Amino acid sequence: MWGFLGNHLSTSLVVGIGAIVVLLRFRRWKAVGAAAAGIFSSAASIAVAVVVSMFALVALGYWEPPVGQIVSDALGAGRATYDLVGEWVLEQTVERLEDVAA
Repeated sequence: MWGFLGNHLSTSLVVGIGAIVVLLRFRRWKAVGAAAAGIFSSAASIAVAVVVSMFALVALGYWEPPVGQIVSDALGAGRATYDLVGEWVLEQTVERLEDVAA
């Protein structure tokens, strides 16, 4: 592309077109990054609001959470995750560390 443009246009015009293309791509990625940051900050704000609301409900006595059931479910989910992925990741890490040490 640049060869065709360089043959038919002046060098400064080709450099200008290249700079415009780079700036447009940079602006696009900058906009995408800003949108992603906005999404994550909004999600974090909502999560904090939900947690604070739950603490307020507990503190005011409107809700008594089943703490034992919640802890049991969290431990079960942790065990399932470790059985599914964690053991494999741990084995891969140990193998790579052994390869580096050797």
